[in-house]
Amino acid sequence: MTLIEDIIKHIRHLPFGSVFTRQEIADQLGVEKGSVSNALRRLVGSGEVLYISRGLWQRPKQTRFGVVFASPESVVSALERNRNVVIVPSGAVTLNEIGASTQLPMKARFMATRRIQPIKLGKTLIEFECSKAFTHGMDASSYLSPSERKRVARLWVALQYAGERHVTREKAAFCEAFADLSRKEQQILLKVLRGKLSWARSIFN
Repeated sequence: MTLIEDIIKHIRHLPFGSVFTRQEIADQLGVEKGSVSNALRRLVGSGEVLYISRGLWQRPKQTRFGVVFASPESVVSALERNRNVVIVPSGAVTLNEIGASTQLPMKARFMATRRIQPIKLGKTLIEFECSKAFTHGMDASSYLSPSERKRVARLWVALQYAGERHVTREKAAFCEAFADLSRKEQQILLKVLRGKLSWARSIFN
């Protein structure tokens, strides 16, 4: 089989809406990344794949209403698998998750430990924010498992987004979220609550 046929065979085993990278395809098939890029560009014309952003592709689902695009979460998952980055939802989402707010953002916004350019998915724009404080905080938690780092990151983002006044007003919700962390996760969070977030330590004491 040709490389294009190999790629098509591989992609057709993925669920519709799956997001993948050329590096993942190259590793799976044992070929050069450059060759995969050329083949994927040719497959765009046949509708087998859809280009998303630098190195990111999707297996699209065609309906009578048009293409069904991947979810922002699928894109984020692919970025995390391939770019050594920690990404969590924006503060508004994390506040909702812990019961400290009923509002949800209209936009797909995320906090990341590396700068990532906005990604357009049809009419949806995925935006990423990167701050030195968040990156340093996640660097300090690098020895945790990915799931543990995510839990610490989500509560850090919620605190940073809410601010001292809102956190104090919703103290019960934040303390419950803190109690749900493991002892190790709690210790790391308290360690990285510094600088402009130093006030947050007193919330959990």
